Amino acid sequence: MLAQRTQSVTPPRINRRRLLQGGLGLFASSAALAMACGGAKQEARATAPAGAPQGTAAAAQTVTPKRGGRIKLANLNTTTSLNPITDSGQRLTLGALHVWDRLISPRIDRDYVLEAAESVEQPDETTLVFKLKPGLRFQNRAPVNGRPVDTEDIVKSQLYVRDEPRAGQASFQRNSLDSMLTPDARTIVFRLKAPNAYIFSGTQLGDPGGQCIFAREQIGSLDTAWSVGSGPYEMVEYELNVRYLYRRFEGYHGASKGLPYIDEREFRVITDAVAQEAAFRSEQLHVWTVPLANIADTLKKDLGPRIEIDEYLSLAMQAVSANVTKGPPWNDVRAREALYRVVNRQQYLDLIQGGRGKVPPGPLPASLTEYQLTHAQTEKYFRQDPRAARQLLEAAGFDFNREVEILTINAPANNQSCEILQQQLATAGVKSRIVALGTAEYLSTRIPTGNWELMAVGWPGFDTPQTPLRLHHTETQFIHRYHGLKDPTIDRLIGKSEVTLDRNERIKLVKDIQVALLEKYTPFIWVYNPMTYLARWRYVRDYEINPATHPMYRTEMWLDR
Repeated sequence: MLAQRTQSVTPPRINRRRLLQGGLGLFASSAALAMACGGAKQEARATAPAGAPQGTAAAAQTVTPKRGGRIKLANLNTTTSLNPITDSGQRLTLGALHVWDRLISPRIDRDYVLEAAESVEQPDETTLVFKLKPGLRFQNRAPVNGRPVDTEDIVKSQLYVRDEPRAGQASFQRNSLDSMLTPDARTIVFRLKAPNAYIFSGTQLGDPGGQCIFAREQIGSLDTAWSVGSGPYEMVEYELNVRYLYRRFEGYHGASKGLPYIDEREFRVITDAVAQEAAFRSEQLHVWTVPLANIADTLKKDLGPRIEIDEYLSLAMQAVSANVTKGPPWNDVRAREALYRVVNRQQYLDLIQGGRGKVPPGPLPASLTEYQLTHAQTEKYFRQDPRAARQLLEAAGFDFNREVEILTINAPANNQSCEILQQQLATAGVKSRIVALGTAEYLSTRIPTGNWELMAVGWPGFDTPQTPLRLHHTETQFIHRYHGLKDPTIDRLIGKSEVTLDRNERIKLVKDIQVALLEKYTPFIWVYNPMTYLARWRYVRDYEINPATHPMYRTEMWLDR
């Protein structure tokens, strides 16, 4: 039985004036959520891009939205299936953004918003009680046939994510969730193994793929079965890896408010950056994440007031990583230190992004501002010395006659990162070759098996330190299982940080972990945070900005044409 005294969790709001202060789009944690009547304290998260432009959806709306129209969008990477648990394209762009509902979703200006959930209560630090909105129904397609959504669907969905070995992100289900209770068809109780400092974040209860509410009839066939959910859009047409068409679901719980405003969303898979730019310029794409700063500059010059480009410091990161699980040389601290002696991080930012972005002081994305070390604390670890690097590699028994493979996803910034790393390694006498794969091949053939040695690649944006630190842990709870240090002492520190609810104590602990990682020359080097350049034609209105790589439904987006 649950404790009788509960306290509703009301998402804290951040004043828009505060949201716009502070220069570049940086992030910070907010004050804690207080539990009354002797209950637990759970820290709220307020991750807001301080430099977000005035034209974003967070600004005061002055024009009445219009319903209708079709927006043309792109999935920039290859996909392998329709399953948002195992396929990153479905998780971050396609199905999870449209077809399936979730209990909550994260936002930039508050801790979360309620989606399928009508309420959430937290009677103690390891219990959460969700009540579903009344009248939730799945889309009317076999084998689900428009039946009501109930909490048994959520239970089955959580268990599926926990047990799916191919899951891209299952941290909440495997590391935090202990058990579930369903007192009735609209109430679900999550019991946690321990307090979770990041419970409402984008990799826990706000995870875009792992928190999808699947119809239990489809679990086990999500790779190929027609996607059926209770989200704002139905999938009405698709050709895998080519085109996806989603149409407004009239049974969506927001339909009484006219949501979503846009009738249809059409996605085409366009992996080539030149083709993406051509599609945007010809209005075959209405929104485009521009890959490089110089391309954004050219678009502004050529298209002028017909488009808007939102600019903000992203939570996404460019990184260099070595695989310690393959044995020598990277399991030897001397070889890892050699890597630090040649990886000039500022050079990546200057050459790829024209210096626009930020190099973090330590092994954590620079946008997580409260958790940052200072450059004075970390300068000694990143001191450049190719001659010393050569000596360290010789001492570690490195074979200078062989070629080291540098793996990446085929994309402009990634390819340039590999070329820079190749040149930097050469200053210490290391030969290398670059292998650039499509996203689907990269994630399905190399990452799950650990079949790689060095990597220079961009990473999604994470809204808390949880996943960036977990990637150094022996148990990453992530598809990327072969990154990081795999050190038992640091594993324990990372685990402790995840259950530390006191904000100041957790900040100190996260900083201590970063120093400990640098002392051992962790093989996972965060290189820089890029600026994001989100281009859209001006008639795309109320497009909500999200510097973390977590999809948002954006049901209030509309077309002014």
